[in-house]
Amino acid sequence: MSLVDENSVWNRLGPFLQEPLEPQEERTFGARELYGLFRRRLLLIIGIVVAGTVLALIAAVELPKTYTARSMIVVETDGSNPLDTAQAQPNQQPDKSRMDTEADLITSRVFASLVVDRLDLINDPDFNTYLPPAGPGGTSTSDSGTGVLSQTVGLIVAIPQKLFALVFGADPQHAPSLPPKSVQQDRAITLYLASLSVDRSGESAAMTISFLNDDAATAARIANATARLFVEWARDNKRQDIKDAVSFLRQQSTELASRIATIEGQIAKYANEHGVSSDPRDDLLRASIQQNNEQLNTARGEYTQAQARLAQVKLAAKTGDAGANVDPLLSSDFLTSLRNDEATAMRDRAQLAGNYGRNHPLVQEADAKVAAVRAMISQEMLRTIAILENEVRVDEARVNQLTKSLQASNEELRQRSLAEAKLRELNNDLTTEQKLYDLVSGRLGSLDPFSEAVEPGVRTVSVAEVPTSPSFPKFRLMLAGGFAASLVLALILVVTLDSMDVRIRDLRRASKLIRAPLLASIPRLPRKFLRPALPPLETLLSKPRSAFSDAFRSLYSACTRMNGGRGKHVVLVTSGLPQEGKTTTAMGLAMAAGMDGALTALIDLDLRTRNLHTAMGLGSASKTLDDYLHGDCGLAEIVQTLPEIPQLDVMAPPAGDQTSPEFLNSSQLAKLLEAFRLEYDVVIIDAPPMLVLEDAVRIAASVDTVVVVAACDSTTQEALSQVVERLRFAGGPSIGWVFNRVDPFQQAHGAFRKAYLRRQQIRRYFPV
Repeated sequence: MSLVDENSVWNRLGPFLQEPLEPQEERTFGARELYGLFRRRLLLIIGIVVAGTVLALIAAVELPKTYTARSMIVVETDGSNPLDTAQAQPNQQPDKSRMDTEADLITSRVFASLVVDRLDLINDPDFNTYLPPAGPGGTSTSDSGTGVLSQTVGLIVAIPQKLFALVFGADPQHAPSLPPKSVQQDRAITLYLASLSVDRSGESAAMTISFLNDDAATAARIANATARLFVEWARDNKRQDIKDAVSFLRQQSTELASRIATIEGQIAKYANEHGVSSDPRDDLLRASIQQNNEQLNTARGEYTQAQARLAQVKLAAKTGDAGANVDPLLSSDFLTSLRNDEATAMRDRAQLAGNYGRNHPLVQEADAKVAAVRAMISQEMLRTIAILENEVRVDEARVNQLTKSLQASNEELRQRSLAEAKLRELNNDLTTEQKLYDLVSGRLGSLDPFSEAVEPGVRTVSVAEVPTSPSFPKFRLMLAGGFAASLVLALILVVTLDSMDVRIRDLRRASKLIRAPLLASIPRLPRKFLRPALPPLETLLSKPRSAFSDAFRSLYSACTRMNGGRGKHVVLVTSGLPQEGKTTTAMGLAMAAGMDGALTALIDLDLRTRNLHTAMGLGSASKTLDDYLHGDCGLAEIVQTLPEIPQLDVMAPPAGDQTSPEFLNSSQLAKLLEAFRLEYDVVIIDAPPMLVLEDAVRIAASVDTVVVVAACDSTTQEALSQVVERLRFAGGPSIGWVFNRVDPFQQAHGAFRKAYLRRQQIRRYFPV
């Protein structure tokens, strides 16, 4: 059986507050939680939104107003380079680079310096901040506001200035000296460019020049002047470009004519000095070189052949070979007859040697004849070799002579080729200079007559009118922006605070956290509009059938079940921290027990505050608790009976009671509780907070049930967990907890209309 009273008001109201048809998954953060968050933080959200909207409203009213004037110019197509001979297409639109260049020129410091000089902005305090302000009292006319905030700021600024003047005897706004004109002009250019902007829509050739200023007429004047001066500046720049081009072309024409005359003189002089002409067919040198090459090749062949014959003859002379392949000089008739004579002599010698012996006179005569023939053959061979060597030398000399002649001819040909190349180069230079001269003369003739009539390529198509409404601040836009920004800030702050908030709002989550049964959920006291809620005692007595009273009856029933139905029951009511409703809970539980017919005693042991005596509006008892502890009286003399509930006796020491809280640490506490247990059926004890004092832990050792009170949206999960853990560590009694100050209609699920209808149905069960 569950320890929670099944007949409690919340169990009976559960089917009306939830959708029990099918189980739902537990959500960490959904639409219902978001609605509950907004409902809890509604005042904070409204405060931040109202504050942000009011600040935006003040800013929209008090901030200096700025006006934007717009003029428009159109960029037209024209020749970008006066020296370019190619003409632009008549219907061609300016490309993106041209438009970007024109926009950069408008916002350049060179053009800005022209505008500053033409409009004399260097003498305007709004642009030259080195000058003293033009407005009275040291404030610029454009910056001086008429609102309360502007006047307050002006007063705050004026006070130190006046004190400075009184102390030092000088005007703090009076500058001793101004910086150089160039520095002042740079400041004016910087402030002018800070207010200037150039815009272009898509691929359009039109550009919008916008200028912001605190004065509408000044904004329109400067915007129109910027467009007009840019058109004039573009015309002057193009005119100057054409003049420079004409001057350059004239100078180039003069220089080209001079160079042409010089080159013609160089050609004539060079041709006479080197004897060359530009026609190569008149030169016979190449034919002579070709003939020399042919002769040289022939001579080299003869020279090679002579060398080969000489080598062959030498070899034959050395080996004595006279075969068919031998040179014709070695096979002459004379050498042939000599060789025949040698052969005959050798044959005769051989016969004689065979007949007479080697030393015979005939043999010796034959040897002499052979030697003579051989000497003659040797002399003839030497003569033949000498003839061949002479031929080789002659051929070698001829080859060398032809080689030198050919080298000289080639060198002469190279020199003539260089001369011809130089001549052709001079002719080419002459042709180039003549063509360039013709081109420059033609361009100069077409450009010079139109040097003064120049189209700027830019024209103004729309002038700026004086704006009637400021561009900043936009009242509605700032108001809407302030509202939206403050709402977003409020939501972020609320979500952040809620993520950091660990206070108990979900009773199911708290029950799982502390692992203790929920005995009852006590609703907060109802209140009417602009009226405070009734005191708890008056509500319990005057509205016994209200949800508030019914919650305590459910709590009493749950405590009875936790006690197992025994006759005597001592209940300790405590909380983690003060102001969580433990005294109200103890008082309501005691009244529910007394109305149920049980003889009940309500004891206030929170002796350091003693709130129960005041909450119940009791008078003074005949005796005090201190008298009872000293044995001077009985138990009936220190209690008071509530007239509306005869079954309820209350022991609530008043502020004048001298009972010391130290008796809670003595054995007298156990005797006191035992005396009450014997006299009453139910004893309810209002104990001090657990996390402030140790008194409740000591008292818990002598009771049957401990009821821990946690206030909705006040008690933290950590505090409740610490209280339960300390009680469990002390051991002994069973523990349950009460969820106090709960809004019963905040737990409703579903749409707002359904929740409203259920609220009206629930009210019928609890009469007002």
